[in-house]
Amino acid sequence: MTEKPSANQMLASTAFWTAGVRARETRREDCLINDPWAAALAGKQGEEWLKQHPEESTIPIVLRTRFFDDFLQRVTDQYGIRQIVLLAAGLDTRAFRLHWPEGTQFFELDQPAVLNFKEKVLHSLGARPACERRIIGKDLTEPWKDVLIANGFDPQERSGWLLEGFLFYLPVETITRLIDEVTSLVAPGSWLGFDIINQAVLTSPWTKPWVEMQAQWGAPWIGTLEDPEGTLAARGWEATLTQAGQTDANHGRWSLPVIPTKMPNMPHNWLVTAQKGV
Repeated sequence: MTEKPSANQMLASTAFWTAGVRARETRREDCLINDPWAAALAGKQGEEWLKQHPEESTIPIVLRTRFFDDFLQRVTDQYGIRQIVLLAAGLDTRAFRLHWPEGTQFFELDQPAVLNFKEKVLHSLGARPACERRIIGKDLTEPWKDVLIANGFDPQERSGWLLEGFLFYLPVETITRLIDEVTSLVAPGSWLGFDIINQAVLTSPWTKPWVEMQAQWGAPWIGTLEDPEGTLAARGWEATLTQAGQTDANHGRWSLPVIPTKMPNMPHNWLVTAQKGV
């Protein structure tokens, strides 16, 4: 009998898939993401996943990636934040492919095996980060806050955080625990970005085929939030919601109808940004 993949193995696999999406987007003349390292990082696993997923089906991932690219650039350029933290960073290459103001410190946390693989590939390609980058091999199910601080993160200074592309793989209690842990580390004026689905995504006829596909590939979606704004407000954050297809996450690439961001009883895959109040 074949053993079911562990949660860690499952999340590691999704990193290859996402890198594959970035690689395919980079090959477009009108690309919204330029990631010259993505193809090597995706490898055979990412390319095999892409073969089963036509380009139009992965547009939400492309738009999500570009949305959070713009978000991180905005919080550093406009708000002067110089500490960026990526939780479950996977095969992300933003530290290399985006422009960062002088003095930006970039922290990447993920499973050691994932980060070790990424380092070998990037080193072999001669990639150099555009900021001060620190990688921290740590499973987020284990205590990680002290390790982040030991690696130079300063909780007294404002920071920007990104939790992208993985919360829907986690139980709800784990999602709220991670939000609480982030909240405990941030200074007023800090920023947080993440994407999250609501429960209707798991059952809606419009989204159920994708959900079933994820389960078949061994990465079921299980984590939801019904009210991200309320969840964050209770913790001192002021949040804004959008979704792929809206004006700030469109870029002329979204061809489907766009439902209102907070329309009740409908499936939503929200892109959330929030600022911590005083």
